[in-house]
Amino acid sequence: MSLLQRLRNRFFLELDLASWRGSLGGAVPAAGRGKTVLLCDLMSGVATRKAQALYARALAAHGFAPVVLMPGRDRLAERLYNAAQPTRFIRLDEQVDETMRAVAADRARQMLAEDPDFTGLLTTEIDGVRIGRNVLSLVLRRLRTGRLDPANSEHRRLAEEILTQSLIAKGAAERVLDSVRPDLALFNERGYTPAGEVFDLCIARGIDAVQWLGAPQADRLLFKRYRPANRADHPLALDDATWERAKASPWDGEAEGSLMAQLASNYVSGAWFNRQQLQSGKLHKPAEDVRAQLGIAPGRKLAAIFCHILYDATFFYGDSLFADYEEWLVETVRAAIANPSLDWIVKVHPVNVWRSRMDGEPMEQLEVQALRRAFGELPPHVRVMPADTDVNSWSLFHAVDYGLTVRGTVGMELPCIGVPMVTAGTGRYAGRGFTMDPANPEEYRALLARLHEIPRLDESTVSLARRYAHATFFRRPVPIRSFVLDFHADTYGLPALGANTLVREKPESAEDLRSLAAWMAEGVAGRADYLTAEP
Repeated sequence: MSLLQRLRNRFFLELDLASWRGSLGGAVPAAGRGKTVLLCDLMSGVATRKAQALYARALAAHGFAPVVLMPGRDRLAERLYNAAQPTRFIRLDEQVDETMRAVAADRARQMLAEDPDFTGLLTTEIDGVRIGRNVLSLVLRRLRTGRLDPANSEHRRLAEEILTQSLIAKGAAERVLDSVRPDLALFNERGYTPAGEVFDLCIARGIDAVQWLGAPQADRLLFKRYRPANRADHPLALDDATWERAKASPWDGEAEGSLMAQLASNYVSGAWFNRQQLQSGKLHKPAEDVRAQLGIAPGRKLAAIFCHILYDATFFYGDSLFADYEEWLVETVRAAIANPSLDWIVKVHPVNVWRSRMDGEPMEQLEVQALRRAFGELPPHVRVMPADTDVNSWSLFHAVDYGLTVRGTVGMELPCIGVPMVTAGTGRYAGRGFTMDPANPEEYRALLARLHEIPRLDESTVSLARRYAHATFFRRPVPIRSFVLDFHADTYGLPALGANTLVREKPESAEDLRSLAAWMAEGVAGRADYLTAEP
């Protein structure tokens, strides 16, 4: 980057900071030192930092003083937080010494030498920290591959590097928590190294841990409290208490009709997960047109295998029947090949288009490559639908007779229209009564061999699925009016401000922030799911 570009970027970042200060109306006085909230800012950008500063400012009314954990010194980020209120900063790199680095490197080498095939790495847990899951998730993400190859020297090198980083992060996080002793810890990212190690240690030590993140709707956010019993749950999963409350709430045909209209509208309009632009360029088509486009003969049943992003291997969510998403895909297609009583499509996840653009990488059809390596040419009854298909997902849902996923969002959606769904992983909605959840790979393969015999879901199961979907999609995501976290802001055309947070209402007068802070202040025994008011 040229000097002129750096000066331009700095100018606009300073301009954005000045605008941020003005929108806050000045910093509030330092909070009382009765309680401490730790803001995990190890993997944040400007937009998420601003949101966290707003949460911390709202928590001041409950006696919380903020401490921000950052990777290293970042003067602009520190000024951003201090614009909201006086803030203490701790830098993770300052908690690490050469002895810690050397010990971690030696231990990482030893661990991989004792596990040359990586077979035990996934389940490796040290002092309550899921080292293996955190490391494997980040390694596959960095490599943009679906499976770790122990014979590949680059894979081994990166695995050792990230494992070393994870062990260092664990040691540094222990020092931070020993020093700060927070009452509450807030996370945006809570799985990948190094944030995952901080999160797991908070859970192990009984520290109240809350994750916040974007929701399917652009004007809403999700908030979830974690403790040992639910540490592996996806943030969209319903807590047991929330699910029981949802089942006990009034529910009738009008409510179901409203839910289905909302789901359809969100897909057709493209509003659903719009920050990832999943339905961009997609067309709404009648089911018979979709089937004709796919080459499905009249009268043939169609099963859709809804792929996950193979390298987005979030191993920290639940347990899976297979080692990774690539193995699940290959074994599922193997079963599909063996069952010509159905037509099958491999639906590549549309987020591949957005993720590749975000990463600045060409769109790779890793799914196609994996299937070609495993099977060569697929038989006529198994087809691939690429990520950039022109078919809107809602249209596809109405064209299929069965769906398969590990734990994707589609597993909550297809049962709402009566389509049987097979899962291959826990941590989200498996076991809630509206999906088929094999307990092991053998049961999974046996189910797929007779999948064509399974009838559509009955009315009671469909109604149950709709209750769950309603609570998940419209009770869990909380409308935020006092600020906007705009994932497509593109402020001043600056990459660092591609996403940005804009304040609409002074934090002290914002009812949504006051209500949220009260929930956050409930403590580790508080409600796991923060819910919007009854519709």
